[in-house]
Amino acid sequence: MEKKFKSLLKIRRNNRQQVLEEPHVGEASQFYFACRNGDIDTVKQMLPTIRYDQLNQLEPNGSTALHAATYFGHVDIVRLLLHAYSCQRHLRNRHGFTAYEEAQTDEMRELFHRPSKENRFNDDSIAVERTFQIYSSSIDKTEMNGNDDDDGISKPDKRYLIGYETNEEVGQQLDGLNGVKAFLQSRVGRYIMGRGMKLKLSKDAGYGEEEYAYVTSERFRHEALQRVLDEDVTSNHPYYKHCCHLLNKYIQEGTIESLLKLYTLEAPFYHSLLKRSSPLGFPFFMHLSDLKKRYYQGYSYRGVQLTRHELNEYRWALKNKDSVLSAYTFASTSINRDVAEQFAAKPSSSSSLDKISVLLIFHFPQPCDTAINLSEIPEYQLPCISNYENEKEVLVGPRTFFKVTEIEIDRFNEQYMIYLEYMRGEQQTILKALKLFLVTDLKKKTSKLRRH
Repeated sequence: MEKKFKSLLKIRRNNRQQVLEEPHVGEASQFYFACRNGDIDTVKQMLPTIRYDQLNQLEPNGSTALHAATYFGHVDIVRLLLHAYSCQRHLRNRHGFTAYEEAQTDEMRELFHRPSKENRFNDDSIAVERTFQIYSSSIDKTEMNGNDDDDGISKPDKRYLIGYETNEEVGQQLDGLNGVKAFLQSRVGRYIMGRGMKLKLSKDAGYGEEEYAYVTSERFRHEALQRVLDEDVTSNHPYYKHCCHLLNKYIQEGTIESLLKLYTLEAPFYHSLLKRSSPLGFPFFMHLSDLKKRYYQGYSYRGVQLTRHELNEYRWALKNKDSVLSAYTFASTSINRDVAEQFAAKPSSSSSLDKISVLLIFHFPQPCDTAINLSEIPEYQLPCISNYENEKEVLVGPRTFFKVTEIEIDRFNEQYMIYLEYMRGEQQTILKALKLFLVTDLKKKTSKLRRH
């Protein structure tokens, strides 16, 4: 069955390529011409009977129904295709354009944007998980007592804070993370890591059966993603078929870009990852090397709504120069500052009215392997892999480390700006990572023996 599916995908790719190279201008399906001519009654009648792959097919003339409806300005049909049936919007026609690029008016382009009520670039709806965990090498050396004499800076809540005695230990945390990434990106590394986890499971060393399954079982990873679609998106959601299409493409072809595109859909899949990032997190780390040309360098922006206490935790991290922040979950940021500020400026719920508008300004001084540019990258002829081309998204993955370097107040706009500098750590090979972990494990055992 799997071979048959892969063969079918290959045939479809070849057919699309042939159409692009030798389009039969004037030849297309009845559904295509209904979309092209603005015949919305026929479109509505046919849509429930059309398979999802047919809905998105490249017609013999080198275009899709979405391209035609967009170019000829049929707003109601485009709205129906995009929002009720989640038509694929990244396909290119024989002229090399996406449907979004064929839009002739601002009204039409607006249909391709994320709904204005959805705050993808704003954290005010996250109630279950904190965005950051705070690590510090100087926690025990700084007397905060909940408040600072001048600024009222609050020490972070201890349940979100892990302390290290020295800067060396912070470095080890970074190196350890890079070691895990090195292990996860090769079969040999995953085998070694899996054996080590299995050994420690029997010794009650903090690893769970689920973590072990994510590392060692491809089938478990695939089924975990499907469960999220079935339980959180559900089959009656208008984007469900699109989600399943992208997941199946990942399963059959191993293209992590398909999962990242799935993440950008305005569907509950995204919201479920705010609570628990593992279903996407493990595949993400295993495919980082496939995304090398998308590693981001530069600035990106994200809006947040913070309580006064949460803002003071960032100020505390700024004052304690050895502190670093580690992202808990995936976070959408934008290369375009205006996009993030637009979301940051408006609270999405009444519960956020008493919160402070904050713009997080991320700086990646060198390419970051966990900050992935989802936009089109002409330099490498890479297409946009976000469903919303206008957002210029940079997806920041879990366990990305930052320092707070500056906090400013824009009193005119009543907004804070927090500057976060990416911390890279030393890159690891499998051999270096294995040596690091063995040495660390030996130190722990030696320390334990000395205590007894």
